[in-house]
Amino acid sequence: MEKEALVLRDGIGLWSQQLTNVTEWSRGRPALFLDRDGVILKSVSYLHKPEETSLIEGAVEIISSCNDNKIPVIIVTNQSGVGRGMYGWSEFEKVQDELISLIGEECALIDMVLACAYHPDAKEPYKRHQHPWRKPNPGMIEEAAEVLHLDLSRSWIIGDQKTDIEAGQAAKLAGGILVLSGETD
Repeated sequence: MEKEALVLRDGIGLWSQQLTNVTEWSRGRPALFLDRDGVILKSVSYLHKPEETSLIEGAVEIISSCNDNKIPVIIVTNQSGVGRGMYGWSEFEKVQDELISLIGEECALIDMVLACAYHPDAKEPYKRHQHPWRKPNPGMIEEAAEVLHLDLSRSWIIGDQKTDIEAGQAAKLAGGILVLSGETD
């Protein structure tokens, strides 16, 4: 499957992009949900430049293992930098393209990417106090489950912040892993 064109789910602040033909085999399967910055990519404050994109050691091996075992891998990432006007969706897409390229060099694949630019401190039209997609809310996870027909009760999330794990709990995932590579408190 060729990369699906950018889909702004609501036309403004929600990114949803399927990158593989995962829907052909994902029905009823568990998935691995990954936060992006601090989990797959080394944490850079408001990452928006492809040249600053760098993989965390071990991330590709986990993704590849899921690929080998037909476990969909889905990125769920808050992107308040878009909402705050620090960069736009086009910069986000360039970083995503670099991430996909780096992972692809190791023969690994991301199946879907969901991102939320809404934030209580964002500029209009991104200013929202409690958007359902913004972690710790489970909206991105639930969207992926609906599109890919996933079994959330057997799925896991890996994140570097408490809000990642809380989103997994709110979505009733089997569990979550909090890594110490990002901004863990």
